[in-house]
Amino acid sequence: MSELSLAHPKPEQWSLNGRDGLRALGPHLVADDPEEFHSRGRRWSLSGVVVSDVAQTPLQISPSGRDPGQLEYVSVVFVRHGLFELYDGGRTFRFEAGQAGYMAGWDQVEAINPVKSRVVMLSIHRDRLATYGVTVRHAIGAFSDSSRLKRPALSFVLALIEELAAAGDARVAVEPASTVLVQMMAGLFLENTGSRSEAEAFSETLRTRAEALIARHSADPEFSPQVLAESLNVSLRHLQRSFSAHGAGPAESIRARRLDTALAALRAASKAPRSVAEIALQAGFSSVKELRYALRSTYGVTPRELLAGHPLVEIEEASLDVLR
Repeated sequence: MSELSLAHPKPEQWSLNGRDGLRALGPHLVADDPEEFHSRGRRWSLSGVVVSDVAQTPLQISPSGRDPGQLEYVSVVFVRHGLFELYDGGRTFRFEAGQAGYMAGWDQVEAINPVKSRVVMLSIHRDRLATYGVTVRHAIGAFSDSSRLKRPALSFVLALIEELAAAGDARVAVEPASTVLVQMMAGLFLENTGSRSEAEAFSETLRTRAEALIARHSADPEFSPQVLAESLNVSLRHLQRSFSAHGAGPAESIRARRLDTALAALRAASKAPRSVAEIALQAGFSSVKELRYALRSTYGVTPRELLAGHPLVEIEEASLDVLR
């Protein structure tokens, strides 16, 4: 994990109207009624993931070719309202509300939204998908309507958008959110290939949902594997099985998240002094003793040693090993 795991992912926002707004977007976009055209949206750039929420009137989009680097990204498009169509080499995919598809880049293919529409789009760097064994070879494609992952993935994205919007100028944990997004999108692609059984797909979905809850609630000292299982409406044993293929169980994942939070706070304490007790409580540990034990058993150091200037390079390397 990077030294600064907290950041200010302030959104890029736009509201473009009429002919002037259409002209500002470029000649590769055409509207049937330029005077009535409008496009409004927000875009957040996280770590290797770009999250966009866009509402616009009918529009035809041709490949712009302005940014070849976009081909390094795959964009997953969820249709919230209206219609969205993708075209490539004689193939056509039409998506209605509740459906989802994908495309290379974000304006590298031909697309049309024939009616007033609103979409959420996640653009993910191919290297991040590759870490989960996903290689996207086609320029466009669709996710099956029978997908078990599509609905929970969209629900998480919408909840994240609301949290990012509400955060304003507050610092938020970018890497955990982007990691969960990549995991969810990778799950969609893997499920789509039929390379896993339904049981495996369900287990992966459960673990991804669990990681999302851990990222949100690990700072609560009362949050435990049992509480996590109850939140997901599954047994603790079932939850533990969903984690078994990844080595660390839910208890270890909760502790690792708390350790990340504590490490970030301990690093920052040199500039804004805080007590170890306060840092332990904020991270979700029930006491300084519990934080000290977690640090010593995982990294071989104590909070006091970190505050006294213990080299952080060793800590970060150990943290990466724990979280892999």
